Amino acid sequence: MKLPETNDTIVAQATPPGAGALAVIRLSGPGAFGAASSFLSPAPAAPAHRSASMLTIRDGGRLVDKAVVIFFRGPASYTGQDTVEISCHGSPYIIRTIINLALRGGARPAGPGEFTLRAFLNGKLDLAQAEAVGELIAAGSAGAHRAAVTQVEGAVSRRVRAIKAPLVSLLAELEARLDDSYEEMPSLRLRDFARRAAAAAAEIRGLAAGFEAGRGIKEGTRVVITGAPNSGKSSLLNALLGYDRAMVSREAGTTRDTLEAEIELDGFSVIFTDTAGLNARAATRLEREGMRRAAKAIERADAVVLVSDGSIDETASDRRAEKEAARLTAGARLIRVLNKADLPLKRKPVGRNCLKVSARTGTGLPGLKALIVAEQKKTFSDGAQAIVTSARHFAALSAAGTEMDALTALLKNKTAPMELAAEHLRGALGELAGILGETAPEEVLADIFGKFCVGK
Repeated sequence: MKLPETNDTIVAQATPPGAGALAVIRLSGPGAFGAASSFLSPAPAAPAHRSASMLTIRDGGRLVDKAVVIFFRGPASYTGQDTVEISCHGSPYIIRTIINLALRGGARPAGPGEFTLRAFLNGKLDLAQAEAVGELIAAGSAGAHRAAVTQVEGAVSRRVRAIKAPLVSLLAELEARLDDSYEEMPSLRLRDFARRAAAAAAEIRGLAAGFEAGRGIKEGTRVVITGAPNSGKSSLLNALLGYDRAMVSREAGTTRDTLEAEIELDGFSVIFTDTAGLNARAATRLEREGMRRAAKAIERADAVVLVSDGSIDETASDRRAEKEAARLTAGARLIRVLNKADLPLKRKPVGRNCLKVSARTGTGLPGLKALIVAEQKKTFSDGAQAIVTSARHFAALSAAGTEMDALTALLKNKTAPMELAAEHLRGALGELAGILGETAPEEVLADIFGKFCVGK
């Protein structure tokens, strides 16, 4: 897949399609001013940079609309090229007509993400920042928005560059000695070299370690509510949501399938999944299928809320639920809840992540909500630090970490060839450079920007 031509002029609607009060149409490229002047009246001969004018849009002698038009001279624009932004009325007919007039004036339709691609290629953004623009547009919670904003502002990029700097220095020391055929340079201080390499490897691992929490911030934390039948799982879901999402009945086994609902807790998106009760003696085929789906949801969860009826003694179904909850994937959390705390309790909380809650009265719900998003808040407490939310960045950091681990193992052998050590450093640097787009191939760039909306 090849990248589109970037030295021509493109046009697209930058606001969502459909009718609205206003719409923004954007032109960018060396012929942007000329294309816009072909239908603007009075036609600006030499528009001033960042000047806004109320101009008439005409199709020949026919009035189309009156619009606010802003001109940006490259390179001081979003794309680094001459750019025109037209704020017109949001009629689909007006939008379509203006775009057709721009095409007639020499522009071509922009592809997905093509404006941001040009910003990247013209050095206005690095690749990590450009990707974050897409995440900023898609942000559905305050936490996702904060994470995207910090990345657009360059927090991840600065961290990656800070990691690269000592690796470049280490590689320079190695290559200088590899090129020293007359052995005029002092020998490498291997212990100090290994210490610095280990410190850089730790930085790489530290940045990569935030990915799971970062993914939860970006996509939402998946929380499965499970437990024995009639323990109050659906009632707890309704209480957490603040409205009746799940049917509730005194009869055990009301929930037979998984049921999802998404809310925002303290600025972080949480996707709750209510599941069928885990019965120790599942009798019907339908009940067994519900339990199978519950177990599958548990395996994919970021956290599991294991609900027990605290007003009764432990049952065989409670033990079955405890066993299924143990199927959590690595890194997922288990939160135990003793429900029905408004009644006399026959059980005591066990462990740190065990709460007494009443879905009926709301007792304990604030503490449960806080515990569910505790990891996200801990990882991203002040909204200013670098946090990895991209699977591509995580894969690159993991690969760089693998190269550094191999280098660390190699340096323990004092007779190991330094050529191989240099290759591991080059490999790590290449992975880090790929995050910033310094070495990204066209196929990668096309895939990244192809996921953007048209007009951005």
